[in-house]
Amino acid sequence: MTTLDRPERVLGLASADGQDAEALEFADALLSFLASARRTRGRMQPLFPDVTVPQLVLLDAIEECGADGVRAVADYTSLSQPTVTRSAATLERDGLVLREAADGDGRRRVLTLTPRGERLLAEKRAVVARQFAVAWDRLDAAERALAVPLLRHLSRLVDQLF
Repeated sequence: MTTLDRPERVLGLASADGQDAEALEFADALLSFLASARRTRGRMQPLFPDVTVPQLVLLDAIEECGADGVRAVADYTSLSQPTVTRSAATLERDGLVLREAADGDGRRRVLTLTPRGERLLAEKRAVVARQFAVAWDRLDAAERALAVPLLRHLSRLVDQLF
């Protein structure tokens, strides 16, 4: 059993009751969900023979905030700037990304998707959406009504915590 399987260790709670027990149960469920998401990300790779999952994550980040520069993409992905720069160079070589100087001295770079990069990202998102549609189909009407807003809200809360 890992620390992630025992949220009381993560939270520093030896025992809990009342509201603390509910918070612990929430932490346990959320940690379980996050662990499942990490495992799912790795299991998706066979669906993408022409691009890696980390490259897709970077393409998504570039679409989202690449116009704000490499630092913004690094912050968005929690990667180092050198890692983003190296990875973007590979994506540029493959014709998926353009790196352009954003200022006169060429130090600040903005990143944009090429039309080929946009198509690839859209195609792979559709593949992922088809996979996740299986889970959607297993939700009843009440769960569907809650799922999207709750997942978006939890994503914002988790982002704010760390």
